[in-house]
Amino acid sequence: MKFGLDGFKGFCRWPSYWSKPATFLGQILRPLIVFWMNKKRLKIVEAPRVSSQIPVVCIGNIVLGGAGKTPLVASLALKLQEAGFTPGIVSRGFGGRVKSLPIEVTEQSLPKQVGDEPLMLKKRTGCPVIVCRDRAQAIERLCFHYPVTVILSDDGLQNTGMWRDFSVCVFNKEQGIGNGLEIPFGPLREPISAVHQMDAIVVRGTDYPKEMLIEMGIETKTPIFGSVAQMAYVYRSDKPEIHRSLDHLKDHGNFDAVAGIASPRRFFEGLQQAGLMIKEHTFPDHYVFSAADTAELSNVITTEKDAVKLVHLLKEPFWIVALESLQPEFETWLIDSLNDWSIRL
Repeated sequence: MKFGLDGFKGFCRWPSYWSKPATFLGQILRPLIVFWMNKKRLKIVEAPRVSSQIPVVCIGNIVLGGAGKTPLVASLALKLQEAGFTPGIVSRGFGGRVKSLPIEVTEQSLPKQVGDEPLMLKKRTGCPVIVCRDRAQAIERLCFHYPVTVILSDDGLQNTGMWRDFSVCVFNKEQGIGNGLEIPFGPLREPISAVHQMDAIVVRGTDYPKEMLIEMGIETKTPIFGSVAQMAYVYRSDKPEIHRSLDHLKDHGNFDAVAGIASPRRFFEGLQQAGLMIKEHTFPDHYVFSAADTAELSNVITTEKDAVKLVHLLKEPFWIVALESLQPEFETWLIDSLNDWSIRL
């Protein structure tokens, strides 16, 4: 019997029982599931290293769902570029059709082929992005074709086939850890004890990350950093080079606000706090839009992740909100760690 996570990846909300204590069946089966998950983690140390000269930073999560990994990866890539690094990005390409062969993402790629998040990362950072279910193959192709000095893996913390030099676990303040149980009885991809094997932990949505983890029942000696997101600017789909403040749109009438992301509520609230009049249109995470979904929309404002799919459907230019992730202490730690890693070679 194959036991994986694919059956749960389409969820935009957790099942209600993921917030409740384990059932009798769960209490019986949980030790077996935990044992299997722990054995799986041990295999990571046996994963092949593609290059001994290029460090791999894996940014993932233990809790299933939208923790905010991809915006964090985008911000880190830009910050690393500023610090003199040449980053490349690898991803599984969830939502796309990429399987065993690695594919390079270009700005002309279709999200249905490569996935919405990899395409968003390409457009936002300009970094080379390679997608493949086998991340080791993606890393190999990236290293062969580009002179990258650091590789960022968007997700893949539980991937046993990919070597990583730094493992970064992302939590989300609003999401929490549910009942703290492992899939299928709770939202955890692996036991919470895995945090002790991480190189760093980032808690999204707070300036007090240690306190937030303690509230979740997590205490660890692993370095912990906070990360907050903000709507940095907006731009029109036909003029992406012109950035404006969100306040610029207050007098642009009523908007159809479209969000097919894990936490659409935060997006809508941000627009309203900026003074925009909006009608909310909520879709599941990684939603594949159709012409019928957009037929009645006008004066659209949306996320960067959704924009890469809507650009092929909307006839009129629309507004896109760029999300900025702020985590200066973590960025300093990562840059220092990468420099120390290079010195040890």
